[in-house]
Amino acid sequence: MKEKESPTIAQFLADFLVGCQYEDIPDEAVQKVKHYVIDVMGCMVGSSREKQAEILKGVLNEEGGNPHSSVFAGGCKTSVMNAALINGAQGHMFDFDDDHREGTMHPSVAVFPAVFALGEKLGVSGKEFIRAFILGLEVMIRIGESFLGKSYYQGFHPTGTCGVFGAAAGCALLLGLDRIQTKYALGLAGSFAAGSIECTGEGAWAKPLQAGHPAMGGVLAASLAAKNYIGPGTILDGVQGGLIRAFSFKDQYDYWRITENIGKKWEMMDTSIKVHACCRFSAPVADCALDLYRQGVRAEEVKDILAKACDFTIKTLCDPPERKRRPQTHVDAQFSLPYAIAVAICKNKTGINEFKVDVLDDPEVLALIDKVRWEVDPEAEAVYPHAYPATVIATMNDGRVFEAHVDYPKGDPENPAAGIEKLEDVDNIAVLADLVR
Repeated sequence: MKEKESPTIAQFLADFLVGCQYEDIPDEAVQKVKHYVIDVMGCMVGSSREKQAEILKGVLNEEGGNPHSSVFAGGCKTSVMNAALINGAQGHMFDFDDDHREGTMHPSVAVFPAVFALGEKLGVSGKEFIRAFILGLEVMIRIGESFLGKSYYQGFHPTGTCGVFGAAAGCALLLGLDRIQTKYALGLAGSFAAGSIECTGEGAWAKPLQAGHPAMGGVLAASLAAKNYIGPGTILDGVQGGLIRAFSFKDQYDYWRITENIGKKWEMMDTSIKVHACCRFSAPVADCALDLYRQGVRAEEVKDILAKACDFTIKTLCDPPERKRRPQTHVDAQFSLPYAIAVAICKNKTGINEFKVDVLDDPEVLALIDKVRWEVDPEAEAVYPHAYPATVIATMNDGRVFEAHVDYPKGDPENPAAGIEKLEDVDNIAVLADLVR
């Protein structure tokens, strides 16, 4: 007799999702995810008047849409998918939204907009919303972890490629899909899995779309599956074109990271709250630079600065050097190691305004940028992506040397940011919607 084949990863995840109830989720995870809600909502509202946000909303408003779901700080409603796209993109425009270290991604900004938009239309309870959000995050993060931090080296942006699976998972739960339909939703999500790290090339505005489109695609995938539109259960681990292998770098991946201890160890709890309005890989060096300022380092007294970090940090934030030393756009500044260090020391701040275009020609910052150099730290590389440590060493004109090192930047679970007050359960998602219109 032929043995029964093991379920595909998509079917395994579908079984877990449908079987996991709100009561099965630990209270600490419920409380933690409410912090993510506050954080991502703030990011969405904060960027709502940015030029790129206005352009995106203008294009989608021209297309129209049934007014089911709120656009954050937009004063209007639109279709569920349009709202998910707009809100997701707005949430990522400042690169200030939460991130997950080992998943190497921004989880909430891809999942929250999808479950919020669909949940508002359906009028779900707070507990239904939280369950969908937490489980969507768990799926997205675990798929990201399976790439072992290497997907970037293949040219992919995990927020875009993995986010749609989390969004689809959360929406499937809100729609009450069964195990087969949920498998379909995950299978269909693979058709919308996309995102290139060239999204920041030439200071472009493409990266926020790689948070918005997974949210939109997840809504669509789950909505189609609800009508029994068939999706491939082999999407993640298929032998011919499974997404994990296809998107991996030199076949470096681990399926076990998706399924191991699921429902027992909650990976979404290790998400970091960002305190610097720039690329997550800049966070360790920005922390170091602020520490140097506290130690007494001042820009006009600096002779030389050496930054040491992991290989991907150097590749992403230091190349091409001419663009990193002279950022031309907001995005250029967000993704520049020398700029992050220089502005932190010169301004003693790394908030949204410190990365805006109108401060990119500050002569003090530019002069300090020219004194920054960098190198790969083998010790930092050895622990990536489990941690992103960094060291910054400042040599002064008078010969004094100051050094700062961080293993875990501020906002990481091991080094948490300032506490956020505990939120009470939201009785109905409409309450949140009323807050942001």
